[in-house]
Amino acid sequence: MHFRVSPKFRHHYDEDPATVRSVNHQRLKSVSARLASTIAARNIISVIQRREIVHRLDIGDSTLGDEGCVLLFAFLESPAGRRCKNSLTELFLTRNSIGAKGLLAVSTFVKDNHVLRELCLSGNPLSTNKDVIAHFTAALNSSRLCTLQLIHNGTLSDNFIRAFLPNLRTQYLRQLDLSAVNLTRVVVPIIIEYVTSSRCRLDRLQCNANSLTLPGAREIISAIESDNHSLVKVNLEDLHIDDHDGDGEERTLAWQEGWRILTSAMQRNIKRKMLVKMQAVALLVYSRALFLRPRMRGVHNNAPASTSVSTLNRPSASIKSNIISVLPMFVSLPTEIQQEVIALLAPDLSHRQRMRVVAFAADMWTLPQLNKPDLEPVHTTPLPAFMRARLSWKADATTGTPYEGSWRPPVWWECTCPEESRGQCRSLRRWVREMRDVWLTRVGCDIWEPEFGAQDADL
Repeated sequence: MHFRVSPKFRHHYDEDPATVRSVNHQRLKSVSARLASTIAARNIISVIQRREIVHRLDIGDSTLGDEGCVLLFAFLESPAGRRCKNSLTELFLTRNSIGAKGLLAVSTFVKDNHVLRELCLSGNPLSTNKDVIAHFTAALNSSRLCTLQLIHNGTLSDNFIRAFLPNLRTQYLRQLDLSAVNLTRVVVPIIIEYVTSSRCRLDRLQCNANSLTLPGAREIISAIESDNHSLVKVNLEDLHIDDHDGDGEERTLAWQEGWRILTSAMQRNIKRKMLVKMQAVALLVYSRALFLRPRMRGVHNNAPASTSVSTLNRPSASIKSNIISVLPMFVSLPTEIQQEVIALLAPDLSHRQRMRVVAFAADMWTLPQLNKPDLEPVHTTPLPAFMRARLSWKADATTGTPYEGSWRPPVWWECTCPEESRGQCRSLRRWVREMRDVWLTRVGCDIWEPEFGAQDADL
């Protein structure tokens, strides 16, 4: 099996040196499924081993099957494949006949994985076994996966949702695609319970092309309007229509009203989330200056272990004296007054969100570690100069194709763009956005939080 594609059918990732894509050859269909699965996995592993770095595995429709999944992920967990695992952010396994055994292998790979951001398992039978689903859900909860796609998996049905959503607790999942998975109105209460709980941090929910029915969709929309503060895009279209849903005109009017309510709720959530995120980042800066005090001394040369943000700016003598006199005055104020001042700095944050930001800012161990001489993990090698150049925002001089590599570079990768061009480096900007989103999730400021509400009981 060769990984070459005719220029006519090239994907826009084909010229990306950090992407591995596979092609399903007709010759594999003439051998047994088990043998084809093994051959496909070994060819994918061979390509990975020849790459300096891999950010994206686009290996859909490659006849992997369960045996191939087990072989591939066993390699990625081995010392030989660890470098790929530590840099892989996108994994597409569409239409590979993955069942329960393959899903368990995927779960092992996802467990405690803080690098992988997107996982596509669309078009696979997967499993409705409760133990397998529980293992998969637990792996998601321990990861930082942002996007999960389970589209066109008609065998999942209601049984999968019953075992999956009630145990889904990851705070990092932003997009969940459950289109065309044969859901019925029976699971509408389960969906409502999830989207109205504090466990839901989704930006996008896709449930179209299912049999949720119009009344079921209206119930979900009402729940989102009243108790969900995270969703900014919801798709519930292409519903199965029951006879008791009314005639065509009544259904049209009902859906238009539901869409109006849903659109209003999503716009509300967008505005609130933007305000919360902006104010949380701004409050972090203020809180560093006000609450991070140099109380401990370092182990080298008796240097202060932490300093306030204001001292790092090296102000003039007069300004410095004012700061030194003002900061002790603020921390000596009664707690109630300090809280009122903080509330004025971030009025759209709840009290608990503000306290989490302040607690983070006051902890000296959360300061960036800038003095580490060696940032490279064990068993990794620095990127060669030509690879670093291709991972920057600039295009190749001969092909005009951008080599971004991925939207999240590894922690040991540094932007090699000229200083004046770093503001335009797309990979670097995406990495900065992700680091900010991880921090906002950590302090619970990724969505608007009611000051006193039912969601507090779940926290």
